[in-house]
Amino acid sequence: METGILIRWGMPRPGREKESLSLFEKSGQYYRRLVTEGKLTYFEPFMLASGDSEVEAGFFILKGEVTHIFELLEDQEFRDLLAQGSVLAEHYRFDMLAVGDSIRRWLDEYQRALTTVAT
Repeated sequence: METGILIRWGMPRPGREKESLSLFEKSGQYYRRLVTEGKLTYFEPFMLASGDSEVEAGFFILKGEVTHIFELLEDQEFRDLLAQGSVLAEHYRFDMLAVGDSIRRWLDEYQRALTTVAT
């Protein structure tokens, strides 16, 4: 079963603009390599063309098999990239995503919870 990660960020911290661009490129290369190695099934960067770019300027979506994603969470290079992102950009964060078949599983579990709580 696949799961995903959403990594998002706002504007670079003042004085960190060039380092932020460098980290964006470095991160993209790393995630593309993981796709090539079969550790991720999908990676794509996005930049927002509207909205409050101070809070959210762009994001990455990563997808992969659950076991590979949990291995990634322990990978030191991944953790270092996240830590650098939190230093270089405002509002830097990551979230786990339900994707593919796991969406149906999540909805089924929610439906069971509604039934259990209602009785």
